[in-house]
Amino acid sequence: MKVGPLTFTEVEAGTTFVGDDRGGWIHASQRPRHEVRLPAFFVLEAPLSVAEVAALSGKEGHEADGLHQGVDAALLQHVCATVRKGLEEDLEVRPPSLAEWMRASESGALKPQPGVLEVLADAPFSNHRGAPMDGRPRERSTHGPLMDQLACIEVHPHKTGATATSSVPMDRRLPGTVLRLVLSPKRTDAPRTVPRQADRSANLRIEALCTLLIGVVPSFLIPVLRGFGGYALEGWANLLFGGLVAGFVTGAVWRPRRPTVHWEDGEVQDDGVRRVSQ
Repeated sequence: MKVGPLTFTEVEAGTTFVGDDRGGWIHASQRPRHEVRLPAFFVLEAPLSVAEVAALSGKEGHEADGLHQGVDAALLQHVCATVRKGLEEDLEVRPPSLAEWMRASESGALKPQPGVLEVLADAPFSNHRGAPMDGRPRERSTHGPLMDQLACIEVHPHKTGATATSSVPMDRRLPGTVLRLVLSPKRTDAPRTVPRQADRSANLRIEALCTLLIGVVPSFLIPVLRGFGGYALEGWANLLFGGLVAGFVTGAVWRPRRPTVHWEDGEVQDDGVRRVSQ
């Protein structure tokens, strides 16, 4: 689809999975892994270039090469408003949501650019609880220091397949920040979201079992196997403490994979609260 100086590529409707199901605490910010069902939408293959931003701003004859770096709220609003003119009313112009970015990347319609921060339409988030499961952007739920920020995708300088989520301020333009647009259908129905509450009882059971099997049991078993069975009785307090510490520390890097939240497990308005182990 051609809109002014911009050419958008269609991404077919489909399903993607967002997040990580690994159980270690270092992966907590990327849990829970969840299914997202997206309608068809259009995306720019590459972020806006200097020449494209100039053309959208009415600056004719600007032939500078390279990506336009530095995005703030004023530029974002101006570019989206300019592209929106003449479009069908059922399409909205904005940066992609995280799910749309991943779906477009998986389908080959999007080419990640090395070493940049791509602005997303989502509000900043610390995990995926409460995330929409239909591809719409994540809305702000609280007031605070992140009110003037948007989520972003950080692309590795050398490995474009390696990405991480972060956030960028929208009250100033930072070097390395780029803008990609999507034309996406407006969602008017109530969103289906990832359950907001984890199943804490299941998490505690998993943690207790792993600490017992990985830390406490080996702590007592090792001296017995080495012929120091008496110490297992006399020094039980030290062995217990050491086993608990060992089990606790291993939780940072490994725990059993957590269940994926599928579409049917999502919360919709007026639903009862659902809990999924995270």
